[in-house]
Amino acid sequence: MNKQNKIKRGNKYLTWTLRIFLILVSLFFMLFSFDVFSGEYSFWNKVLAFLMHNIFTFALLIILFIAWKREHIGGILLLAVGIFMIFFFGGPLNLMYGTWIMIGLPVLTGILFLCNYYLIKK
Repeated sequence: MNKQNKIKRGNKYLTWTLRIFLILVSLFFMLFSFDVFSGEYSFWNKVLAFLMHNIFTFALLIILFIAWKREHIGGILLLAVGIFMIFFFGGPLNLMYGTWIMIGLPVLTGILFLCNYYLIKK
């Protein structure tokens, strides 16, 4: 399929807003990993701990890379990550308000990606 036959979906301003928001959410999650540098461990242990704390951030950045070209797949992946996070943190009955907010950010972004792709016309 060439570029002339390609159908554009969604609003380009909303698409860019969601991309920037997902980058900011990733940076927000990365902030929580900087506490590993306050301990008295070796440099390599700190680097390993920093990388382990950022596994979820790396997953969000990979999803952002996918959503950059295919919003609907990125939206579905963000919803799946949100569901995974609920059970990773102990199930829906064991979560505190702050955890629900952390889970809600990627889920909300995923829902908005899907709405932009399927519901909003150019």
